[in-house]
Amino acid sequence: MSHQSCLLRDEASTITALKDLPTELFPPVFMEAFYGRYSETLKAMVQAWPFVRLPLGGLMKVPHLGTLQAVLAGLDILLAQKDHPRCLTTPLDNLAITHCLLSDSDLSHLSQCPNISQLKGLDLSGITLTYSSPELLPVLLEKVAATLQELYLEQCGIMDSHLETILQPLSHCSQLMFFSLRGNLISMAVMEKLLRHTSGLPSLSQELYPVPQESYSSQRILQPGRLAQCRAELFEVLRVLGHPRIIWISSSPCLHCGDNTFSHPQPIIYLG
Repeated sequence: MSHQSCLLRDEASTITALKDLPTELFPPVFMEAFYGRYSETLKAMVQAWPFVRLPLGGLMKVPHLGTLQAVLAGLDILLAQKDHPRCLTTPLDNLAITHCLLSDSDLSHLSQCPNISQLKGLDLSGITLTYSSPELLPVLLEKVAATLQELYLEQCGIMDSHLETILQPLSHCSQLMFFSLRGNLISMAVMEKLLRHTSGLPSLSQELYPVPQESYSSQRILQPGRLAQCRAELFEVLRVLGHPRIIWISSSPCLHCGDNTFSHPQPIIYLG
C-alpha cells in the first residue's frame, strides 16, 4: 500500500494536513483520492489546489459520477465563500475536462467559477453536449472570450442547432489561435456561417473542422465525389470572404469498423 493510500485512510486527518502538504505531493495524493473515491478529500483538495491546471480530463477516461460531483462540489464551496484563503492564487490557464458526462448544473458551475476568467485553453472533447441546455456553452464561451487562445470541442455530439448558438460568442474570442471541431455532424450551410463568423478573428491560424455531413451517404459512408463538391464550396466561401486562410477538414472515426481515429486532415487553402 502506498504512502498516499495510508494517508487517505483517515480523511479527516488528510484534510487537516493539506495546509502543510508539500506542493509536489498534491498530484499523487489527488489521484489516489480520485480513484479511491475519497469525496471529502477531493472537495478539500480542489479548494487548496496550488497549480494553475487541474487535471480532470485525463482522470475521467472511466467516468465516476460521484468523484466528478465531489470535485465540482469543491468548486461550489469556493464560489460560496467571500474569502478564499486556500483558493487558487492565480487564475486557471488551461482547463481540460474530456470524455465524461457533464450535467447542465456542471456546465453552469464552470461558467460561474471566477478562476476561469483568464482561461487560455479549454478542452471539452468527448463531452456529449447533445442534450445540454443550448444556452450554457455560449455563456461559458462569453466568460472566457477575452483571453481564450485554444478551444477543443472534438466529438461532442455538436450538430447545427448547437453550433449556431455559439457562433456569436466565438466571434468575440479575439485572442483565439486554435479551434478544433472535429468529429461533429455539421451541415455545409452552418459551416459557411461558422467561417463567416470567425473570419474577423485576427489571431486564428489553425482551424480543424469535420467533413460536412453532405459528404456522407445515408449509411455514413464518405463519398469522394460529394466531398470534392463540398471542398469546392468551402473554397468559394473563403474566396468571397477575401482573407488568406487555411482550414483543415477530416472525416469522423468509422463507427462500423471500430476505428476511433480521425482521417488525416486535408487543407483548403485560399491565399488571396
